[in-house]
Order: sequence, then structure tokens, then C-alpha cells
Amino acid sequence: MLVAGADRDDVPQLAVLEGTLDNPERTERIAALSTELLRARGYAKARVQIARRAGCGVELLVAVDRGPRFRIAQIAFDANDEFPAEARLAALEDALGTVNTVGGAYVEDRLRRALDALAHRYQELGWLDAEIDRPEVSFDDERGEVSLTIPVRAGRRFRIGNVVARGGKRATRAAVIQALGLRGGQWYDAARVRAGVVRARREIDERLEVRVDLAGDRIDLEAVVGDAR
Repeated sequence: MLVAGADRDDVPQLAVLEGTLDNPERTERIAALSTELLRARGYAKARVQIARRAGCGVELLVAVDRGPRFRIAQIAFDANDEFPAEARLAALEDALGTVNTVGGAYVEDRLRRALDALAHRYQELGWLDAEIDRPEVSFDDERGEVSLTIPVRAGRRFRIGNVVARGGKRATRAAVIQALGLRGGQWYDAARVRAGVVRARREIDERLEVRVDLAGDRIDLEAVVGDAR
């Protein structure tokens, strides 16, 4: 294996290919991993390309283009909602705070996955229509800096509407409502709803199902005890 454009130490993952049978799919996977790890070190535009030369077996020709090294100078969210700003930034951090954070490296693939998870978190907290658009990325090659602007379209936030129980005995229904710990007017929080359902199921010795119904800007919750329909 011949490496051009960088030291072998820059792409150590490729060393496992030496002396093995040529497997193009495996080679491409390892090349993609090498590229991602270079980007995690700050080489946001890194490229690793592999060609083959026939000889006594197959020789791999590895071309590495690290490009300039960058650090993130700024991460700004273009948002108009009450989601905590610190929580947004924390949701992006990776690799123990060295990737996709101010002062760290910018890795596009990891950021995209983090933004998908952040959009899901918005939805779990009641912004059911929340969408996060593709970040606007600005590179300053001279300063070795990259700035990110992330557009967030949260939409309206939903509150809990009615919380009712149906089926079973009156005392059972009352116990379910008490255990759920949810009240109309509270902001909808899917994790809190799930935790309430777990508590309620522990309180009663019957089957319990909670149905969610969207009603305007409210989310109604109906706890169904036993086999009530």
C-alpha cells in the first residue's frame, strides 16, 4: 500500500488491509472511516481516495487530501422558541466535547445525525411540527475557522388538554389519574407522559393503555383501563 499526500499515521485504519484478499467494499468502508476520523481532527474537507494497481497481487494507491485544518468559531441557531439555548448546543457535541462544539472540529455527518436527534427532542417536548434545516456553513481558510448558522422552524408548541380515565372502577380511574401526574395546561412532554404511564401501571392490577389525541393546539390524553373500548 502506497500513501500519498499524508503520512501513514494519518490513515492508520488502512493498515489492516495489507496482506489480505482484495475486498473493494471493505476497502471503501475503511476509507470512509479514515476520512471521518481526519475530519474529527479538524480537517473538515479531508478526502481519501483509493486506486488499485495490478502486480504481484493488488497494490492499493491511497491519495489523501487533508486540506486546511479548521476549528469551529461560532454556532448560531436561527430560532424563535423557548427551547433552552444551552441544551441546543449540548445536543450537538460529540467525542467528549471535541467535535461540533465551539473550539472543536466540524464533522458534517455527525452534525446531521445530532440535528435529527435534536428535532426529535423538540417534538418530544411539544413542538410537534419542528423541523431543523440544513446548516449554513461558512469556512474562513485563512483563519482556519468555520461558522455555523442552524435554522430551526419549531412551529407552535402544544399543551396537554384533557386528561381522563375510562373503564374499570371509579377508585381505579382516580388512582390512574393521580399516578399519571399530568394536568391540562401543562406543556406536552412525551418522556413525562411515558414515565406517568409506567407509574400508573404499577398502581393498578389491570391492563392500561393511554391514547393520545390531537385537538387543535392541545393534546388530549385518555387512559383506558382494562378492556374498555
